[in-house]
Order: sequence, then C-alpha cells, then structure tokens
Amino acid sequence: MSNLEFIIGKKEEIPSKYLLDLFELMQKNREEILKIKPPTLEFFKQNWIVALPEEEMKQYVIAVNDEKIVGYGYFSWNIKYDNLDRGYFWLFVLKEERRKHLGTKILQQLIRLCPPQVTIIGTEIFENSDGKEFIKTFKSKEKYIDVLSSSNITLFDPKEVQQEAEKLRLQALEKGYEIIFIDECEFVLHLDLPKYIQMVEEIWNDMPREELTYEDDVLTIERFLQMVQREQLYGAHKYTFVAIHKETNTPIGLTSSVVNKYHSDIAEQYDTGVLKEHRGKGLGLALKYQMLNKLLKDTEAKFWRTGNAGSNEYMLRINRLMKYEPYTRVFIYEFPKEDLEKMLK
Repeated sequence: MSNLEFIIGKKEEIPSKYLLDLFELMQKNREEILKIKPPTLEFFKQNWIVALPEEEMKQYVIAVNDEKIVGYGYFSWNIKYDNLDRGYFWLFVLKEERRKHLGTKILQQLIRLCPPQVTIIGTEIFENSDGKEFIKTFKSKEKYIDVLSSSNITLFDPKEVQQEAEKLRLQALEKGYEIIFIDECEFVLHLDLPKYIQMVEEIWNDMPREELTYEDDVLTIERFLQMVQREQLYGAHKYTFVAIHKETNTPIGLTSSVVNKYHSDIAEQYDTGVLKEHRGKGLGLALKYQMLNKLLKDTEAKFWRTGNAGSNEYMLRINRLMKYEPYTRVFIYEFPKEDLEKMLK
C-alpha cells in the first residue's frame, strides 16, 4: 500500500467522487456483521444526506489506495445533553486488505480527532466477525454483551395473533390500562408529551448496563422530536404502542418498531419498557402483541429483529414467546483514552 492516503473530515468535507464507493463499502459492512441482505444503496445515501443531531459531532477517516477506498472509520462524540466525556469509534476494512495493519492505521487517525473532553472511548465488535481478532490485540474484556435475535413473523397465524392481541388489550383495560397506537411522529396529537418524554427517559435509564459506565441519558422534548423526525428522513416508518394508566392519564409503557422503505422486509425493534411500579401485570407482552399484529397487517416485514442485554431475562422470556431466536452477539468495549493511545503506539 505504497500509495495509501487518508481523507479526513466531516461528511461535507469528504470529496463527492468517493461517496458512491463509500456507500458500497458501508453496505458490505452491514451485510458482513448482520449476515442478511443489506439495505439498498439509497439507504446509505439518505443517511449521509440527513444532518447529524445537534448534540453529536462525527468525523470520518477514509483510507484510499490508488484512488480505491479500502477502508473507513468514524469517531463520534456528544457535544450537548449528556455523556460529554464519551467517544465512540467504528472501522471497517475490505476483506482482501485485512491482516495488513490497515485497521490500526485508521484507528490511529481516528484517535487524533478525539477532543480533550473525551476521556473514555467505546466500540462494538460483532461475534464471528474479523473484528474479534482485531480487538484481541487490545487485551481488554467487554463491558456489555448485546444479544441480537430475529423472529420470522411469517410463521405466525395472523388471525391467532389478532385474537391474542385483542385478548391481552382487554386484560390490560380491566387492570386499568389503555393501549393506544401512535403512527410516525404523531405523539403530540395523542399524548401528554412532557409526561411521555419523562417516561421514555426513565425507561432508557433503567435498562441494564452490565459493566458499562456511561451516565444517564437526558431526553428533552426537542431532542426526542428531532430524533423521530430524522428517522422519517432516513426512510423509516415508526410504529409505537403506548400503555396509559387510565386513573392518572399517565403514559407508563411503550414499544416501538421501525420499518425502513429501503429495507422493507425487516422490522427493527426499538424501545420496549414498562415503568417499575406498573410491572408484573402482563403489559410488556400485551404491548409486544399489539406490535406483532400491526406488523403482520400493515407492513411487508418478514423478520422482526431486536437486541437485549444478555442479563435481561424478563425481556428475553417475552422474546421467546414472540419466536425470537438469537443469531449473533455484540461485544461492547470501553477504553480510557490514555490506555488506548498507549496500545496504538
């Protein structure tokens, strides 16, 4: 790689002549780690076009050899709200260019982009990917294991699912809970939005972290609305069911899934959670059945994918009822910046 060079900068600073090749590399990356047919190139194009969240900074390193992209990486960090001392990197190298220390060279460039306030740097490694061999050189143990599972929803009988969803909805109603559907970004039309945002923040911060050390997320109305509106720009259709405690008219649980028009046979499960004081009443399962019924009736999705902490036995038990089967694991690492810099030297 005598002609190796690095193109470094924000999205708008990457020369347009490299973008199509970069999108194709991102597509290969997605296919390799998730072991499924990836989204169309339009998906990656849209993700590139849409502006970053106002709270995030991200810079790219593109490795080019003889005008051909052979690898890429990015480094991102928060500049608003929470976890301002945290950074994250991701990198990918063409299969035929591996074992040539290119990944290390890209990472060395990425770490140079790290601002002074960032002291902890994280990354993810997918099981059965070549990244497992790469991360071994750092001699560190993962801090969290995310179990990724998939349900082939074509195996369900739609009529049986509809009947079970209705039964569980009525049972929830008898216990004092109403389940409502929110389409796309219409939260403000159906809910007390401040109470809903407060609930989502509490559910996020109650999720298992295992040995991860990041601080609680801060969720504002502005941050939430920008997030769901950006999802639409990416080509995503968001479906959300919310459990309402009727006596207080307070949101106490939710489940959300997204189907992207550039990958319409896959439904991605987002949040599912119920506030602590309302657990043990079957609301989690009731919410999931409403979602399954919606996906079968109104989408082209064939597979419903989700991720959970390996320690979250309650949600894993619900997933088994939804016919989820694990297909891979994601190992999440954290490094003190100083330690990572030393290892790279």
